[in-house]
Amino acid sequence: MDISHINRILHQIGYPHPAVAYSPFCTEEDGSEYSVWKIETDHGPVVLKKVTGPEMNTYKSFFPDGGGPLPRVYGFHDDYMLMEYIEGHTLSRCTREDLILALDGLIEMQKQYWSREDLAHGGYGFEKCFPNREKRLRYMEDLGDCYKAYLAEFSSVPRTLCNDDLLPFNVIISGSRAVFLDWEFGGILPYPCALARLIAYGEENDHALFYMKREDQIFAVEYYYEHLIREKGIPYDAYIRTMKLFFFKEYSEWIYCANESGDLSGEYYKKYSVMARKLAAELGYA
Repeated sequence: MDISHINRILHQIGYPHPAVAYSPFCTEEDGSEYSVWKIETDHGPVVLKKVTGPEMNTYKSFFPDGGGPLPRVYGFHDDYMLMEYIEGHTLSRCTREDLILALDGLIEMQKQYWSREDLAHGGYGFEKCFPNREKRLRYMEDLGDCYKAYLAEFSSVPRTLCNDDLLPFNVIISGSRAVFLDWEFGGILPYPCALARLIAYGEENDHALFYMKREDQIFAVEYYYEHLIREKGIPYDAYIRTMKLFFFKEYSEWIYCANESGDLSGEYYKKYSVMARKLAAELGYA
């Protein structure tokens, strides 16, 4: 990628302000570059991203112009998308104030798309997602019964728009606005997917990838219920069981990854298999 290539893409999109400089964004996990660039123009910065088919489909199906809890979208060309540059910080060092902004953005979005089965085929919806969940069952060691219960819950709870990869570094806090990024796995999915992903990996450890106090995790579960799920007529006890199953899925993902690769020596397997078994015991499956 060079600046002349970038300007050809901007021209094809119809963006009237040419690039004068650019720099790649880097991952929070290891600092490696990926195919997203901050583009400097005389009109201010924008973001150019090389996107997959599913992510482009999600944007076009649900937020063709962006806005709300997503960046504004200026246009598409081939497999590139040009969007608003958001100045802010991620939720990776979570505070209660920032968490509330993220929860309010999630809740408002999910109210808008609650039970929108007419949009079921947009993006990465249930029909695409469920087979990938189901195939993991054979890797679940002694936790197969709990994982079957999760699959049953995944199939039966109400659905709404979710970013199924809503990790804290995919949330930008900008002033009084929370913005959700990276929608490759976005679509009409079981309602707990986004919340479980957002808070499952928070730790009270300053060196953790995602810092979040345990009391804030509990707060998020309660806040989400009071501001969205209660009004849908779902009993609190049923909601808590559902959330535990979706947290179990998050932790059991590392059991799947380890067994699928044949390597059970990894730190994440050792850590999260313990947490998955603890939840399975709480749910009566171990």
